Amino acid sequence: MRLFRFSMGTIMMFVLMSASAMALFVKVYEYTNPLPMGWKVDVPVLFVVAIGLTSMALGFWKDHSASQVMMQIAIACVGCLTLIWVAESEYERAVRYWCQSAFAVSVTLPMLARRLVKSRMERGPRRDWWKKSCEAVFFAFLTMILVSAGAMYQGAVYFLTMEMIRSSRVAAAKTAVGPAPAAPSAPAKVAAPAKLDDLPTLDDDELGLVPEASQAKPAPAPEKKAAGKEVAKP
Repeated sequence: MRLFRFSMGTIMMFVLMSASAMALFVKVYEYTNPLPMGWKVDVPVLFVVAIGLTSMALGFWKDHSASQVMMQIAIACVGCLTLIWVAESEYERAVRYWCQSAFAVSVTLPMLARRLVKSRMERGPRRDWWKKSCEAVFFAFLTMILVSAGAMYQGAVYFLTMEMIRSSRVAAAKTAVGPAPAAPSAPAKVAAPAKLDDLPTLDDDELGLVPEASQAKPAPAPEKKAAGKEVAKP
């Protein structure tokens, strides 16, 4: 009977985890419409998978049960959903206090409860279960922080790798084509023929020509007078 109750609890936690993870997937998918087709699916898938893998790693580190690991995943997904819902409601002040509120609910209170459990409960399986459950709630907040930091790191690595691949493809294309042919030299400029107005002119004196107007006319011969007589005019 005890085994049956444990199995039913695990199944119920699995249903809760699946519902919260699917709700987070759909909500993140709504905000990836401006992205290309491949990114629209990859971004929510990578986000949900990162939450699952981080929760599993932290749970295995502290030897948590399967139901506690699934509870951690569900709380992390619900925490991300609350931030999206608060942002959609356009309640700016709640967005500013979301981190502190989430820290108080998922870190401060569980650690206080864990302290009380360790000091007031007797050693045994029940005490261990409560301790690990409080740790799972704390690990849910830690999962959100690690996933957010990992998303920024993964984005930087992705864009850097894509830039390296693009550079190598450009270099390979240049090698396959060979060196670019030398640019043809510019033709020599031919001097334009000089205009008539630009040609030097020579004066008539330089050419040895004298204009007609300037030619000296021979002076008329003087009239001869008869010796001793004056010719009478008619």
